[in-house]
Amino acid sequence: MALLDFQQVLTAARQLPKPSQVELATALLKETAPPTPSPLQPLIGLTEAELRALAESVLAPGHARRLKQLLRLNREKKLPRSLKAELEALLEESDRVALMKAKANYTLSLYAA
Repeated sequence: MALLDFQQVLTAARQLPKPSQVELATALLKETAPPTPSPLQPLIGLTEAELRALAESVLAPGHARRLKQLLRLNREKKLPRSLKAELEALLEESDRVALMKAKANYTLSLYAA
C-alpha cells in the first residue's frame, strides 16, 4: 500500500464530484475532534532524590549535538533520506526524556502540596 502525502490526497479529493467532496469533508471534520488528554501520572516508588535527578535529566550531550545537526539539515532541506530514521529516533528519545522530566516534576509538586 502506497502512502500519499497531503498534496496527493488533496489533489485526489478535488477530482471527486462536489457531493462526494462535501461528504468527505463532513466525515473528516467529525473525525478530527481533539482527543481528551490523559492526565499526567505521577511516578511512584521513587525517592525525592531520584525524582530530582530525573527532573534534571537531559539528553546525552552527543545525542543532543547530533539532533541539533540533523534538525539543521532538515530545516535547510538538506537531510538525506538515509538519515531521516536517525532523526526520528533522536526526536523520540528527546520526547521520552522531556516526558520523564515532566512526570518527575509533577510528582515532586504533589509532594510539596
